[in-house]
Amino acid sequence: KNILSYNNGAEPEIVDPGLSVGQPDGNVCRLQWEGLTVEHPKTLEPLPGMAERWELSADGLTYTFHLRKARWSDGRPVTSSDFVYSWVRVLTAANTARYASILYYIRNAEAFHKGTITDPAGIGIQAPDDSTLIVTLNNPTPYFLSLTSFYTYAPVPRACVEKFGVRWTRPENVVVNGPFRCTSWRPNNRFLFDKNPTYWDVANVRLDGIVAYAIDDLNTSLNLYKAGTTDWNPSGYLPAQFLPYVKDTADFRTAPYLGVYFYSFDVTDEEMKNKWLRKALAWSIDRDAICKQLFKGMRYPHVTFVARGFEGYPYPTGQGFDPAYARECLAKAGFPGGQGVPKLDLMFNTSEDHRKIAEIVQAMWKEHLGIDINLANQEWGSYQRNLISLNYQMARRSWIGDYADPATFLDCMRTGDGNNRTGWSNTEYDALVREASRTFDPVKRFEILSAAEAIVLDECPIVPIYNYTLTEMQKPYVRGIETNLTDTHNLKFAWIDHDWERAPTP
Repeated sequence: KNILSYNNGAEPEIVDPGLSVGQPDGNVCRLQWEGLTVEHPKTLEPLPGMAERWELSADGLTYTFHLRKARWSDGRPVTSSDFVYSWVRVLTAANTARYASILYYIRNAEAFHKGTITDPAGIGIQAPDDSTLIVTLNNPTPYFLSLTSFYTYAPVPRACVEKFGVRWTRPENVVVNGPFRCTSWRPNNRFLFDKNPTYWDVANVRLDGIVAYAIDDLNTSLNLYKAGTTDWNPSGYLPAQFLPYVKDTADFRTAPYLGVYFYSFDVTDEEMKNKWLRKALAWSIDRDAICKQLFKGMRYPHVTFVARGFEGYPYPTGQGFDPAYARECLAKAGFPGGQGVPKLDLMFNTSEDHRKIAEIVQAMWKEHLGIDINLANQEWGSYQRNLISLNYQMARRSWIGDYADPATFLDCMRTGDGNNRTGWSNTEYDALVREASRTFDPVKRFEILSAAEAIVLDECPIVPIYNYTLTEMQKPYVRGIETNLTDTHNLKFAWIDHDWERAPTP
């Protein structure tokens, strides 16, 4: 059989490339919709996708993309107008696309999204003919081609969207342009995907289908893998307590990637708007102890928001572990010795690891600050809705870089960004991030971004805890799923090696 089975994690909240933002949601989107480019599975280098070639103007501001002869799964041609429609749809505020800001690199995209201009013709996207798309940027953006492989940049089929509304991605309705198409969707159970026969590169798609389970329990995920039900147990779904027992097995893989696990505060909350309380909480977490105790050294303590791995980036000092300083901050907050602090809630989505981390942090805050907190476990959909509506006090969060630049982290904390989810706003921070986007000198640009990061770390709307390390299990016959810096995987490159026992490991 040429079927790949794996656990995709929690039930997706939204399956729509223009509106999705969660990791399980995005994985399902990547299977079905393809943008102008795709990423090389190992190096992440942009490769031709819907665009077979492109040119960049001498000033670095204008890309001209030439589309290949590709078709939607309903037989209609994929045209440049599909991209214009899809990007304007993301930028139309009424559609509440949470990651609209990833299109802000395009001229006037932010202005249209925020209502400063109302005519979409003013956005830097033009379709002079069906096979040509011209994109004008605000500033030269070296990683823009990588952005065009991200699912928010993928085209969607206008006729299908307008006919079926929010149900357009259901299996009975969905129209796709990517390598796979969903044929069955059982909520909180699994997705089935078949190879898309109309995909432009179908001859090089070696899988006939995919089974993606929707399991948020880590132990169940590992048991499915051990039983042979799944062929791949991706990073994030391997329980921490099993790491010492599997790390030396042939199926185990580990590698660094651009991901940070952190806590965030809703600074609009009556209690959490107190900066000194936030600082007290941040500086009383022993990150090293968490990584050693729970992950046996297979995660790395982290005190900044930008993930480790960006050569030449001057990381600021960050938040450390200093209980004495934390108690000073608590006194400045008006709670000397922890007296008078109301019981606070720490929210996390269902996961054994999230629960264990929360329990360790709960004990640390009790020991070092004398503060009691309540742990609030929520299923993925409720957790996401409460984050977005700022209906929480403290929450576990994570961010995995969407492209290999520090801006993929720092852009999230801009005022009003759909991924901010803290209510935090700082005009100096916003100005520095904008200045960095207009700075061409890479050394100076990194210095500006570092100065911005120092502000957010001092203000403490977020508390970095550790840098992710990929830890996953993969059967020896699975090929084409490579480790990379963003831990994203285009499964058009995956395949099942039926001769794996006779063939040398590639």
